[in-house]
Amino acid sequence: MDFIKLAVNNLLRHKIRSMLTLIGIAASVAVLFSIVSFNRGFEQGLDNELRKTGIHFMIVPAGCPHEVASLVLHGAVTPKFIDIETLDAARKISGVELASPMLVTQLANREMDRLDLVHGMDMAHVSALKPGWQLKGAVPEDDDGLIIGAEIAGHDNIQIGDTIRYGSRSFRVAAIIANTGSQEDAFVYMPIRALQEIVEKRDGLTAIGVKVAAPDRLDQVTEALAMQVPGIQIVTMNEVMRSLGTLANSAKVLGMSIAVIAMLISAVGVMNSILMAVFERTPEIGMMRAIGASKLDIFRIIMKETLLLTTCAGVAGIFVSSVAAGIIEGFVRNFMPYVPSGKMIHFEPLLALACIAFSLTVGLLAGGYPAWKASKINPIEAIKG
Repeated sequence: MDFIKLAVNNLLRHKIRSMLTLIGIAASVAVLFSIVSFNRGFEQGLDNELRKTGIHFMIVPAGCPHEVASLVLHGAVTPKFIDIETLDAARKISGVELASPMLVTQLANREMDRLDLVHGMDMAHVSALKPGWQLKGAVPEDDDGLIIGAEIAGHDNIQIGDTIRYGSRSFRVAAIIANTGSQEDAFVYMPIRALQEIVEKRDGLTAIGVKVAAPDRLDQVTEALAMQVPGIQIVTMNEVMRSLGTLANSAKVLGMSIAVIAMLISAVGVMNSILMAVFERTPEIGMMRAIGASKLDIFRIIMKETLLLTTCAGVAGIFVSSVAAGIIEGFVRNFMPYVPSGKMIHFEPLLALACIAFSLTVGLLAGGYPAWKASKINPIEAIKG
């Protein structure tokens, strides 16, 4: 306990230097914790969203895999269309249990003076395509009914039976989706025939969702479809996972590289700070040796200073990362083409302990040389100055 008190007093001698060193380590630990936590949240969020799709693969216009993934998961607006003949061909393939048309676009909501994201779908397929939905109301049975996402309903105070107008047509709100915590909450779901008429694309589709009767025959079904209908892109849920996983891993490698570089710089800063303290206290250390302190005692004092500093910095870094999780997530989302909905950075005790342990390891490595240097000080020469 005496050694710890002495270490604390020594660190408080130079408060500004100790604080700057602590900030450097804390920032490095915060970056490390945020990157690892974000990656874990990304993988879990992606897996959850893929499970909610209720289909095995999608037929989409050819394009960038990341754009396709965004279309598959959230119905991103695309200027590309596929023909209705592709839907007919898909339904004729042996082994296809369901082939459902989709059309995603933006429509002007003149009453609210904005553009609404509208997802046209076959309402008879809602339960198959969106098994996770909980609806207030009922799925519309005619072409004049709408299903409204929770975010839009809450923002505009929309109730079952209200009327919304798009172009020259009026639609009745037949159902409202319970909050899903995803981008689906910001969509309006319309019968696809009605949407095709409004956008004057009577045979236009942006995607086709396909469910096979036997998942173990997925490869045979996709191969047969690719042979019969050239010029389309078939994307399975596993391919979406791999594509977005590759994107996440690239970001992870870049982020981890930044974190490692930051930790190395912090380690050098710790070593420099402790070395300066050792040089400044050379006469004091010599006096301690002269009155009976052993080399091991001196080594322990310096190491405890270093470990105390890095431990406090590690805890501070975890705290900052947890408090600023929303800001960090928002920053990352601006640079990545796709991020699953929901919170990505969560406080995980085991991960926090691992990051603090890493900070301690940095302290051990950075403090080893200054501690060894201090233990080698000759008491007579140090006292002489």
